[in-house]
Amino acid sequence: MKNIFIISFTSFLFVSCAAIFNGAVLPNQCKKCEIIDQVTGEVLGVYEGCGSENTRLEEQAKEAAFDFIKSLNNCNIDVVCTSWKKDPED
Repeated sequence: MKNIFIISFTSFLFVSCAAIFNGAVLPNQCKKCEIIDQVTGEVLGVYEGCGSENTRLEEQAKEAAFDFIKSLNNCNIDVVCTSWKKDPED
């Protein structure tokens, strides 16, 4: 039980530090991930954020895509991500 707590706590700290780093150092770095049905071209979900909001964004989209694959019984679902830098706000 103690090992599970240590692993969970370490994971929490890592994600928290990554979010703080992205927000402070990379506030203009943005990412958008779309969950797409490759057969129909339908966009099933969109995950988007800049700075600290894009921490674990791709992982969250992939987890949601897995849920779509299981619930729709469709293996033709993919996650497509794009990144860009937005102009600094004046």
